[in-house]
Amino acid sequence: MAGSCEIYGEGGMLVVKSPYDPAFVAALKARIPSAARRWDRERRAWLVDVSQRQAVVHLAEQHFGDVRVQLGLLGVKPQDEVRLLEVRYLGRAKARGSGERTAFAWVDGGWNAVFPERVLRRWFDGTEGRPGDAPSLYQVLGIPAGADAVTIKRAYRRMVKQWHPDVCREPDAAEQFQAIQRAYEILSDAVKRAKYDAGLALAATLPAAQQDTEPQMGYRAPLRCGRVMCRGHEMLGRFVVSEILAWEDIVDTQGRVLVSSWPPGEDHFVEVWR
Repeated sequence: MAGSCEIYGEGGMLVVKSPYDPAFVAALKARIPSAARRWDRERRAWLVDVSQRQAVVHLAEQHFGDVRVQLGLLGVKPQDEVRLLEVRYLGRAKARGSGERTAFAWVDGGWNAVFPERVLRRWFDGTEGRPGDAPSLYQVLGIPAGADAVTIKRAYRRMVKQWHPDVCREPDAAEQFQAIQRAYEILSDAVKRAKYDAGLALAATLPAAQQDTEPQMGYRAPLRCGRVMCRGHEMLGRFVVSEILAWEDIVDTQGRVLVSSWPPGEDHFVEVWR
């Protein structure tokens, strides 16, 4: 082992500075969840959540001959605050190694916001749900069960605009668009909706193992962009959302709505105003 590593506390996080060591970097990425670490290019240092202190020190001791730890400036973790985020693209929720699935959002020119899956489900579905649950027709439209006819129609129009295959370039846009059409066809018809609601009520009484579920790659919110009023806290330069308070479309001065999507094979999302 050669070289030295400095670990110090700053504003509720750890700053880890060391010479470049590919083995250390690989071990850090394997051991520390991605939501709890971030590379700071300006400092040329790793920023790590304080909850990972023991793991970081242990890794440093394994890879460097001299490890200096100074946590005197660790400070108090930031308190929750309310912010308005302009989300230009929201990815799919994925397991990050911390036991919770989260989705990263492009805000202010980078992946600077984190939405836990449970927070997204609570807003769009009215429930935290379970990973792997097949979406209900209400969830397809991003509304809670029991929504009134006006809410259903408004949600349908919104989703059609966001997922129409002529504009949205997500790989499954056509499939999602058909699902939206089917959801509205049933939920907008009083008789069909009553039968569907009865089926949902029956399914809710069955043990979890008997419920008809489909495996998912990870939860994806019905909307991929918007102006989101939310409560959360800063962690490693990212805003971690704990509660969504409002979600509105991004509208320009001409009244056009932003539609964001990620075309297959591309390395970045695209934006279209419609």
